[in-house]
Amino acid sequence: MVQRRQVVFLVALAVFVAFAAVAGAGRLAGWILGEGEPQPRAGYLALISLGQAGEGQPGAVLALRDADDGSVSLYTVPRVLLLEREGGEYVLAGDMLAAGELADDLERLLGARIDLQYTLAYADLERLVTSAKLWVKLEHPVQLEVGGVLQEYKGRFAVPREQIGELLAATGEDGADEAAMQEALVRAVLAAAALQPEAERSRLITSVAGAARGSERRYLRQVLTTATAGDPDVERLPSIGRTALGQFVYRPDRERIMAEITRRAPGFSAPFTVLVRNGSGELGIGELVVERLATLDVELPETGNADSFDYRKTQILAGAEALQVAGEVRAILGRGVVLEGDGLGPTTVVVIVGKDLTAKDLQ
Repeated sequence: MVQRRQVVFLVALAVFVAFAAVAGAGRLAGWILGEGEPQPRAGYLALISLGQAGEGQPGAVLALRDADDGSVSLYTVPRVLLLEREGGEYVLAGDMLAAGELADDLERLLGARIDLQYTLAYADLERLVTSAKLWVKLEHPVQLEVGGVLQEYKGRFAVPREQIGELLAATGEDGADEAAMQEALVRAVLAAAALQPEAERSRLITSVAGAARGSERRYLRQVLTTATAGDPDVERLPSIGRTALGQFVYRPDRERIMAEITRRAPGFSAPFTVLVRNGSGELGIGELVVERLATLDVELPETGNADSFDYRKTQILAGAEALQVAGEVRAILGRGVVLEGDGLGPTTVVVIVGKDLTAKDLQ
């Protein structure tokens, strides 16, 4: 009986040792091959939903972290932003936010994946403000229904800290007033947090991010830390206000969205490439041309110089499959002649900036 027990013990020990050896070998191989912990995200898009049950109408902020310079841009999402569903149906962002489906529609609009999603209660957002009052500045007067009463806000005014969430959730006669207040309040909250000593600000951000719902909350801390490191970069998601059939809505400004968000989002890839070359010798002209062309769904590598600075007229050389793109480039610049690009890749366009296109023309 003793021998049998010893045999059972030795077999169990051998199985355990074998398992540990395999697991250790796997970890060692992963370390050697660099396949251990996932690499930190350098750039990402994060959707931050504001408000929870019982706090009134929800709001949303889209955060973009640029992988190139680490900067963070914040875009408030108006509740009356008009979005198009996969089947062609038009819906409002506020309705999709309340249904928990806003991310899918925003991804379709942006042409980019939303990597992270968080939900932050208005009460937790208020904790970023340590003073009793928050000073807010509006460019134009707005009217909102607060506590069942329509109130007007204009210029620079103070908001009690405990009413920040109430104002963010407030509704107005049209969505423009709501959107203006949301943008001003988010900017003011972040600016107030930026005034705190670094240690206190770090403590507040850690506490607020920890209370949020969502995975990988370290990136929410990163967003808040960067956004409160100086003057916060906050604006409304690029859109244009329109009234149709008596209802005010914001229609997405797709060109600005492409230039400001899609192009900077992780994994951006376009089917065509446009190379800009300076053929006039004017300093910085290539970069200005790239800025103007940023609204196109094309790759825009770094600029360079042409073979000389003696080009009198701008030339737009197009590959076999890129004639339409070359025509769009011509329309944006308002200058240039479109030519067939012998020897170019089929999806490549080369713009040689001539002396007929100056920095003044691009302003």
